Amino acid sequence: MSYNIALNFEDGVTRFVSCNEGETVLDAAYRAQINLPMDCSDGVCGTCKGACHQGDFDMGEEYIDEALSDEEADQGMVLTCQMVPSSDCVVEVPVAS
Repeated sequence: MSYNIALNFEDGVTRFVSCNEGETVLDAAYRAQINLPMDCSDGVCGTCKGACHQGDFDMGEEYIDEALSDEEADQGMVLTCQMVPSSDCVVEVPVAS
């Protein structure tokens, strides 16, 4: 099973990727040759932080609070390197495409 992920960039461009079951959004974007910001891919730096206000996903527990606080997570913020969708999602990416 795969899910459609809309990546909305801050310059108004939207790109769509197919995310396989169990795959992170960052990995799906990389596979589709779409560059998302990232430095560590381990949930440590917070560089890949975005927002997801539509769709279901699991963030797991492999990231640290300095990268994504509980308050940020409650507000819909995500780390694309840790975000594993369980439905179609819309992710706001705070960089230009």
